[in-house]
Amino acid sequence: QEESSYRMSSSFASVNLEKEYGYVVFVAIGFWILQFLFMIPIAIMRNKTGIKAPTLYPTDKQITNLKLSPETVDTYLRIQRVHQNHMEFLVMYFPILLLAGLYDAKHTAIAGAVTFLGRVVTALGYYYNASARGIGGWFHIPELYTVYLAGMFGYTLIQSISA
Repeated sequence: QEESSYRMSSSFASVNLEKEYGYVVFVAIGFWILQFLFMIPIAIMRNKTGIKAPTLYPTDKQITNLKLSPETVDTYLRIQRVHQNHMEFLVMYFPILLLAGLYDAKHTAIAGAVTFLGRVVTALGYYYNASARGIGGWFHIPELYTVYLAGMFGYTLIQSISA
């Protein structure tokens, strides 16, 4: 076993991981921690407003019954959207991140870290005002680069099989 890589093998497959793949793993863990942190404000708002799970978005009747002001509802909805949007994002991004890391761990980790920062900026903007969520929209650039790297991984696999 070389110092710069880790080899996993079985009767089905063999994978050599660059040591830099550890950074990809830590970026993935960072996204998980971020999701956990996004749960805290929504839990606080649920307690404050009386909107109980599993309700994601209260109906007009619930808003009236709970005597919630339009400002409180707006705040709740923005905080809920940060949490929900991040969950929706992770479902698609996690597998792509982990696959792209198999192709180029260093660049994937960097792209993932920049995507992470963009998601934080987006969330902070959204917490402030719905129209401010776009200030972190640049996270899509490294996100697309991650997709590109995953695509290159798939292409490389196909080329190695047909060779």
